[in-house]
Amino acid sequence: MANYGTFYGIGVGPGDPDLLTIKAARVLNNTPVICVPKSAEEAGSLALSIIEKHVDLDGHEIVELLMPMTKDQEVLRQARETAAETILAHLRQGRDCAFITIGDPLFYSTFSYLMALVEEREPQVWIEVIPGISSVMASAAATRIPLTEADERLAVIPATYGMEKIREALERFETVVLMKLNRVFDDVCGLLDEMGLLERAHLISRCGHEQQMLCKSLEGLKGTKIDYMTIMIVKSNGRHTGENRCPEVA
Repeated sequence: MANYGTFYGIGVGPGDPDLLTIKAARVLNNTPVICVPKSAEEAGSLALSIIEKHVDLDGHEIVELLMPMTKDQEVLRQARETAAETILAHLRQGRDCAFITIGDPLFYSTFSYLMALVEEREPQVWIEVIPGISSVMASAAATRIPLTEADERLAVIPATYGMEKIREALERFETVVLMKLNRVFDDVCGLLDEMGLLERAHLISRCGHEQQMLCKSLEGLKGTKIDYMTIMIVKSNGRHTGENRCPEVA
């Protein structure tokens, strides 16, 4: 392992630079290569902008890795393999390499796929994961809504994988967190209305950012464009609906 660099997966939190952990900042300041996931649609990297406050980027090599926003498995496979080879090129030279990701590296993150590819191709590479605060936990804090209490159960699912899966989760779990809402927001609102849960839903957009928005009155948002970085907390059967807890901001 002495011949390889260390591969770090580092969660940088949901958006507020002050939620970057001390350990993440320390490791990043001492890692020569910082890899940044970026979609073709992004003008800049949000993950990179988060760490700039606490990490001196001078002297670091910033490597952008193209990660297309698509469900096409072949396109995703090729992008991940290209990214893994780019990372391995540095690791094989003995250079430590950090992959930064919004939220946590092992929670709906591209890092998990890259980690598997690096392990498969170079089993001797040492991999370390540094957890970050996820958008789910940050959103609960922003709305002051308990995700779980006592024997309550929590489900976290991407909203893009079908209304029936969402319905099933809402019927079975006391709290449901829906991610990736932007393309199916109206459909989700329709389902919640049908199930009598629209008033128990809370929308959090760009949590931790300057553009953060909290909203409990979802009816007026139907038909509007919802930001990609938006999640919804639904207290379907929980003890607290959040009616007196969520500080709504227009």
